[in-house]
Amino acid sequence: MDIKRTFETEFSKEILQSEKIRELLLSGIIVVMLLAITVNAYYLNVFENNLIKPFQWFIVILIVLLIRSLLVRKFQVVWFKKSRKKYLGFLYINTFIETSIPSVVIIVFASQFNPVTALISPIVFFYFLFIILSIFDLDLKLSIFAGIVASSEYLILAFFYYDQFKLSGDLAILNMFPFYAAKSLFLFIAGVVAGIVSLKIRKNIFSSYHSLQERNNLEKAFGQQVSKEVVDEFIRNNLTITSRERIATIMFLDIRDFSNFCEGKTPEEINKYQNEVLSFMIDIVKENRGIVNQILGDGFMATFGAPVEDEKHTYNAVKAANEIIRQLNFNNEKGRIENTKVGIGIHCGEVITGNVGTKDRMQYSVTGNTVILAARLEQLNKKFNSSVIVSKDVIDNMNRVLLKQDEIHLIKTNNYKQMNTEKIEFISLGDATVKGFASPIGVYKLS
Repeated sequence: MDIKRTFETEFSKEILQSEKIRELLLSGIIVVMLLAITVNAYYLNVFENNLIKPFQWFIVILIVLLIRSLLVRKFQVVWFKKSRKKYLGFLYINTFIETSIPSVVIIVFASQFNPVTALISPIVFFYFLFIILSIFDLDLKLSIFAGIVASSEYLILAFFYYDQFKLSGDLAILNMFPFYAAKSLFLFIAGVVAGIVSLKIRKNIFSSYHSLQERNNLEKAFGQQVSKEVVDEFIRNNLTITSRERIATIMFLDIRDFSNFCEGKTPEEINKYQNEVLSFMIDIVKENRGIVNQILGDGFMATFGAPVEDEKHTYNAVKAANEIIRQLNFNNEKGRIENTKVGIGIHCGEVITGNVGTKDRMQYSVTGNTVILAARLEQLNKKFNSSVIVSKDVIDNMNRVLLKQDEIHLIKTNNYKQMNTEKIEFISLGDATVKGFASPIGVYKLS
């Protein structure tokens, strides 16, 4: 209900803005009509044919309508600020006045010419014009009301005028009231159709607004660490988060000597340092279609390829790691941050993904041996004096997925393998014993 109330408030403001366009459009139409009447008056030679009086009436009506169109916007703003009920009343009165204008013109026409001619003249199309303009309010009832007013007024005028001038031959049908009743019915149907169109547009707008709210809620559920691309893809999947096995790439990042840095520092200084160091790193992860699942104070854990599947998840993780190291070195050189070093471990494989928590507080969680191994690889950076270490599984996955796209190639040398992908090079460290795993793991470091 809160979403609906918020939508209605914002929607009403947008409708008020659209009314300005509506009145400007109507003013433009009136100006064109005035020009058309002037041209017709010239060609019909109204002075010699004694037609000046009806043309004067038409011009006066159009000028009054033009002035009204220019002033109605100000009145709308005034009534809008009072209350929704009063503003709706204003809209209905305004719609009634607008839709009644063709009726007034028909009466003037009938008083000067053949009444039947007035009933079948192009003036009738102005009813449709005002019915169409009612769509700007995006209100089903208001459009139907415009249709009812147009239909009723035309039916009344037809009943009053249709038999005042008898026609013969093929035109005898114009002497029959059902002919005009059918026109009246079409006006009513036009109002209903306009109302349905208004309702459909209104529902589509609300649906879009609701989707945006869901997007915001989704970002909140992920701790505001989800990239736009992931959110878009996730929404297309109907926001489904179910626990399942999948292949993904896990990255662990740790700030070196963070404990030593914290000694003698105030909480504010520590927090400022964390924000300066981690913010650009997290942004890089998001830009490469990753999700930062956990911020650990002195680092974070990120996932690539989950919850949204991505064939290039290992490549995106490696690319993100390389960009992080480059940006970190640049920030260190420029003195933007205190001299900082990090260790990054990357591994890919099967993981279990899904939401963990309660209804009020959910967190997207990734678990499994792949996560544990990625954390262990990060710790190996201390042993090998490196910044980024990846498993052989990461190298193999990149080689398998990207080789066919000519984005990567593997070059063998005498004692190590070198991988080039956008100037990213890895050096084989051979097999390493990792705590908690019986078999040695093939590892590579970023050169």
